[in-house]
Amino acid sequence: MDDFLLERRYPETSGSGKDYRHATEHDRDRILHSAAFRRLQGKTQVFGIGQADFYRTRLTHSIEAAQIARAIARNLCEEYPELKRCVTPELAEAVTLAHDLGHPPFGHAGEKTLDACMKEVSRNAGHSGKDGLRFEANAQTFHILVAAEPKSPAYPGLNLTRATLTGVIKYPFERDEDADKLIFASDIPMAQWTLMRGAGLKKEHSGSRPSQPKTSIVCQIMNWADDCAYSVHDVEDALQAQFLHPGDFDQARFVRCVFDRYEATRADEDVPKLGIGEIKERLMELKRRIMPSDGGGDERAQRKSAMRDILAGLIVAVSLEPLKGSRRADFSWRLAVDLESRILAVLCKAVIWEAVITDPRVAAVNTKGQEVLRDLFNLFLEEVLEKRSVALFPRYYRPIVEESINIGLNETARAVCNFLALMTDMDALRLYALLRGSKTSSIFDFI
Repeated sequence: MDDFLLERRYPETSGSGKDYRHATEHDRDRILHSAAFRRLQGKTQVFGIGQADFYRTRLTHSIEAAQIARAIARNLCEEYPELKRCVTPELAEAVTLAHDLGHPPFGHAGEKTLDACMKEVSRNAGHSGKDGLRFEANAQTFHILVAAEPKSPAYPGLNLTRATLTGVIKYPFERDEDADKLIFASDIPMAQWTLMRGAGLKKEHSGSRPSQPKTSIVCQIMNWADDCAYSVHDVEDALQAQFLHPGDFDQARFVRCVFDRYEATRADEDVPKLGIGEIKERLMELKRRIMPSDGGGDERAQRKSAMRDILAGLIVAVSLEPLKGSRRADFSWRLAVDLESRILAVLCKAVIWEAVITDPRVAAVNTKGQEVLRDLFNLFLEEVLEKRSVALFPRYYRPIVEESINIGLNETARAVCNFLALMTDMDALRLYALLRGSKTSSIFDFI
């Protein structure tokens, strides 16, 4: 790989002379051993944590998506040897292991809640534009890797290579007005170092949907691997949990709802318009592929075999297109995915949306999670701002909050938000019960 892509922001002394790992392998291992990665075992993927141990969490999803990304990268490096200047299978694996680190408790519902809390702080303080506060999971991922996750007192964050950090930046936007996708203001200098000689940071303006940002080839591989894992594995979980039934595919209302969701997301997903008749035909084909035949035998094995075949097809449905004009090797490629595979992935996500995400049981859990996070945010912020107390925070986190108090409101709100975002679902529920007295608690309950 190009030496430029393997640079780290802070110098490190070399370890054992017998450690022959590549720099991207070191990055992968640092992510694997981080506390932020371990916390993913307690964060919702689709089904709530604690509902059943069989279904996927953010941790198992990240591991499976990373395996897919590794396979894609290995295949592409064999087909396009010049890609090895900027890609290794371990690099794709590292980036994909890290891609969900920034997700807070309770999935996207929790993300929206923390964002709303930060915007409310800004409104109350009369802040707007670049001075306004936001929360966004992808920005939080970058923040964890470059600042929040400790590895050494010699530097903040994990001190990953430029190639790995570039791979996790899906939205290279500076904060501007009411941008939904962004890099946190405190992390912009690090993002600028990361993207040096590449596409650079852009401004996202409110009131208009930004054009698709130019991202590194590893980021593109990660993004498709994430889609593959989400599409196939979440359908598998939905069938196993009986949120999705074979008969659903035959119902006119189900077909209509899947069609509506496909239509609502197709512009962002870059797939063509399809008529409802075409959606129905594709749903029938999907049903035929994933439902076991009537020949008897182990239904689970038949379903797993079908899902494996679908996933294998998605993994090999990619090719590369060279791009001109870039000074960096990792910005010199575009990942092309064949149209039918993209349509299938979007269709599967639409099925999950209708069968699971909009199910009242899931909606109820999300609503409870939003209530818990909102109340905890307000309680902690009040504790810090009005009582000037950090007693509710763990001892390791108190210096961070104390330093933020001296800087100002925005930094204090960010410190509170980051603390809550790091929590698992059960951490948040236990803390809420302890502080609000909704169940018998003990002083020995962990915070």
